Amino acid sequence: MKNLCEIVKDLLPLYHDDVCSNESRSMVEKHLLECNDCKKYLDSMNNDFIQSNIEKATEQAKFDRLKGLKKKLFRKTMMISAVSVLCAIVVFLAGFSLIFHYEIPILYEDELLSVDIADDGVINILFNSKDYHCIYTYTKTIEKNGIEQDVVFVYYTDSIWTKYFSKPHKNEVKQFSIGNNIMVDSDKNGESILSKEDITAVYYLIGDYKNLAQMSNEEFTKATQDAILIWKKCTVL
Repeated sequence: MKNLCEIVKDLLPLYHDDVCSNESRSMVEKHLLECNDCKKYLDSMNNDFIQSNIEKATEQAKFDRLKGLKKKLFRKTMMISAVSVLCAIVVFLAGFSLIFHYEIPILYEDELLSVDIADDGVINILFNSKDYHCIYTYTKTIEKNGIEQDVVFVYYTDSIWTKYFSKPHKNEVKQFSIGNNIMVDSDKNGESILSKEDITAVYYLIGDYKNLAQMSNEEFTKATQDAILIWKKCTVL
């Protein structure tokens, strides 16, 4: 009997895994009906198998949770990286725009501008400082002493770049020209008619030139009372 139990115990792993022959299965099952020791041995194998499966399932659950946590962490890291890159780009563009496009009005000082009148009446305004970012001009027809006169308002702006970083180029002439002669309409033969605009004065005025065009004469006079005269016709004003 003992020898048979040893044989059955050797066969039980195969029986448990359902890989033994039919003859061996029949012998094992017949023996289990008569032997409690071998039956308990089989039950212990089943318990070990169940416990092993539970442990595997627990480990797998831990692994799955850890894997899911790693995925979430990876996505969060990627999102933070993307946001950081986006913020860096925004800061770069904002800094670029600030340095190169933020305008600082240039206050008028002596010898900032000089005026040269060409033979054809063109008024050439020369910028005598290091550099500038932009120039604004506005032409207005005013009435003085009963005579309509065209006057020009002008001012220059700096950017952070032109004010602090740019270097002047040698022999560079920073010139802005105001043409007195303008082409208007056409005559009967289709030829352009040359008209005299007759600029009588040029003023330096810092302000919003878009708003100047919408002002009444009274508002305009008030807004331009601090304008600095930089050139005028000798025969007028």
